[in-house]
Amino acid sequence: MPPGKTGEKEALVLQCEWEICSFVASKMEEFCEHVSQHLQQHLQGKEEDNEMDSLEEYACLWQECGFCSPESPAELVRHVYFHCYHTKLKQWGLHALQSQSDLTPCQLDFQSRNIIPEIQENFLCLWEYCERAFDNPEWFYRHVEDHSFCAEYKAIGKENHMVFCGWKECDCTFKGRCKLREHLRSHTQEKVVACPTCGGMFSNNTKFFDHIRRQTALEQQRFQCSHCSKRFATERLLRDHMRNHVNHYKCPLCDMTCPLPSSLRNHIRFRHSEERPYKCNYCDHSCKNLIDLRKHLDTHSKEPAYRCEFEACDFSARSLCSIKLHYKKVHEGDSEPRYKCHVCDKCFTRGNNLTVHLRKKHQFKWPSGHPRFRQVGEKCRFVLTLC
Repeated sequence: MPPGKTGEKEALVLQCEWEICSFVASKMEEFCEHVSQHLQQHLQGKEEDNEMDSLEEYACLWQECGFCSPESPAELVRHVYFHCYHTKLKQWGLHALQSQSDLTPCQLDFQSRNIIPEIQENFLCLWEYCERAFDNPEWFYRHVEDHSFCAEYKAIGKENHMVFCGWKECDCTFKGRCKLREHLRSHTQEKVVACPTCGGMFSNNTKFFDHIRRQTALEQQRFQCSHCSKRFATERLLRDHMRNHVNHYKCPLCDMTCPLPSSLRNHIRFRHSEERPYKCNYCDHSCKNLIDLRKHLDTHSKEPAYRCEFEACDFSARSLCSIKLHYKKVHEGDSEPRYKCHVCDKCFTRGNNLTVHLRKKHQFKWPSGHPRFRQVGEKCRFVLTLC
């Protein structure tokens, strides 16, 4: 049950999305058992076909997934069981969203709802003297939680009794088992809720709600950053954002600095690495992540994948980005120039066009690693800052 939930659990609707299966379960035990039957039939069929050299040997048949492992069937098993767990988290996300009357559904791409993280190894419990391994994250997280229930209180000093974390190389202590359970998620990387629309996973409901609030309409974003002019729906989101202006992690390959280690890894991956492991089956194009590959595959479709939902408009496109751009320009009047050069007063409708203008016309430069300049202040006013 997600943190912050009280009372009886709401009924789960766990929909199997293996190929065209329509099975629905209300309990994880029943759901995982059903999906395991798909796995057994799938792997058994591949063995009978004797196609061990084919990359399709260990392909996931979950809808909108596209995962394929040339390594071993065990990797596919772990991957598919994570789909089961992800399905439950999306149900919790739907329930959490329905409990907040002031929030609207996520506006991001629905096609990414079943994209899950890569899982390389078994889920291994590193609690003292345990080291049990699991291929199903649901059973792994339940097992680790059981350790927190059994953890004993020990005296520290004269009066204080604390519960100790028994995870390998961790010496943290807590006043109660509830705090210990929350802490254990930092070891297991457990997420407890997911967005039912885009599939994004979060460690608590607050971060999930922030994900929704960041998509709030511009006119409702009343809190503005004094550094880069970005707007936010709540003051807390603004405070969280402003911390990112204090960067601590420097790229070893350029002058870029990042607020988090994860940000630095993403920067190196996309700015300095040429590795593109996701390849298109129809052409020579390759991508750095699965989401970019899915967007590229839309270009091979003969029929447009997206149509404008505005009444009396028959515009269609092959990409979601094109539809959004069309909507802003045609139906929201977003064609007015909003970016003004502070040197020659020339105006542009897009920020990246202003960046190109500053580089070519006025020979502006900035440290390597930073992709562009950023507008600061009110409409049509530009102050030179770094991203």
